[in-house]
Amino acid sequence: MARREHWRGILEWNSQSLNMTSSSNLACKMYDAALTQFIGFYDDSNLGGLDKTVEKMLHEDPDFVMGRCLEVGLLLNSTVRNPEFDQESREKLNLLNQTVKAKSKLYPREKRHVEAVRLFASGDPVGATLEWEKILIEHPTDIHALRMALDSYFWRGVQREMRDSVARVLPFWQSGALPLKEYLYGMHAFGLCETNLFEKAEAQARKGLKRNINDAWAAHAIAHVYEMQGKAVEGFKFLDDNEKNWSVCNHFSGHMYWHEALFKIEMNAYDEASQIMENILLTRAKNIGGPLAIVDLNSLLYRLHLTGSENLVRPGHWNAAYEVCKPYLRSHGTSFNDAHFLMAALGSDNVDVAEEILESYKDIDPLISGPKDVVTNLLKAMIAYKREQYSEAVELLIPVRSQFRKIGGSEAQRDLFSQLLIVSAIKSKSEYHRKLAEHLLNERDGLRSNSFLDGRLVNRLNQI
Repeated sequence: MARREHWRGILEWNSQSLNMTSSSNLACKMYDAALTQFIGFYDDSNLGGLDKTVEKMLHEDPDFVMGRCLEVGLLLNSTVRNPEFDQESREKLNLLNQTVKAKSKLYPREKRHVEAVRLFASGDPVGATLEWEKILIEHPTDIHALRMALDSYFWRGVQREMRDSVARVLPFWQSGALPLKEYLYGMHAFGLCETNLFEKAEAQARKGLKRNINDAWAAHAIAHVYEMQGKAVEGFKFLDDNEKNWSVCNHFSGHMYWHEALFKIEMNAYDEASQIMENILLTRAKNIGGPLAIVDLNSLLYRLHLTGSENLVRPGHWNAAYEVCKPYLRSHGTSFNDAHFLMAALGSDNVDVAEEILESYKDIDPLISGPKDVVTNLLKAMIAYKREQYSEAVELLIPVRSQFRKIGGSEAQRDLFSQLLIVSAIKSKSEYHRKLAEHLLNERDGLRSNSFLDGRLVNRLNQI
């Protein structure tokens, strides 16, 4: 990976109209270094990685407001750190509040960053995003605000806003060699892809890769372009050919292997997809942990379970997945994550725990949550499917299927919930549900032409 060799100090931040209240030049440089690793999904070994960089930044200036905002934002951005249930998040938020109180003067941009973090931590991601967008109106090259806004849009399932947020600021980045400019193209590409503008998405992503071959998010956008058009062979070849470039992004490489596994499923190479699950995703979830690694593992296990043969997913796989989920089962970071944690509980036969997660939704809202009826219907449907109550699962999913996006994640990730509906309808004893399955498969094939998975499910339907 091409490393940046120069980090911005106080005068350089000020010259770019991104003034910061700090007396430490080194703290400001470490802020730049931490932000770069956050945007690029990697650990800089020269600095000891992202966590060590943040630690050094705050050691140099414990009262660095923008540094504290980034620290809290990184925790909340992990999607499992709901301050209502997580002590570390509360402590970091308290440190930010104490830092702000100790300051006699802050720049307006800094005040908005503080307010955005506070709103986000209080369970108001919409209000937080409005604050980040206000920052971008005055300071369109504030990539800290941009990335936080994009992540909020992503986890709330508002794809158009995610796309347009980048489009609004992109022209302001064109003049001069602004640091991190190359990442804007991949950011824009992903929003374009999620709103089905595939040709434009691929063009923007390739612009980003031309400027930074290690931009995993740009490569990720191209993977989505292929996935959403049913081009599995081309998609796998692209990822495989470029593995040496995106695999250096250690915070995101596991998700790229997950995409490879999805392409393998669409190519009917279930054994190879299962090998990716066992050799890469399961290993990463055990050794590295974190919500993304766990979601990738559980998502792939559930897909193999739904549409593959019985011997692909063994009890030991689900038991291992459940073990890595345990610390997060009651974290309530996002309803999207909760749905994936529930998969592991069901797969490992801990149905009582799955019921507890569902029951908790009567009194608890995750930090980022979709509408209650969408979330609870989905969780109930997964439990019903586990109990072989397939007709009930169908009836729970039908009213909310058009709103799956509201619980967050990408179109590719949420396709799993559509697969759950289709397989439930195929397995249902209702003749109406089997006809519904045929229609749903027609619908899916219209989006992903020549999908082997669709053909596999059609064959299963015809054999009943």
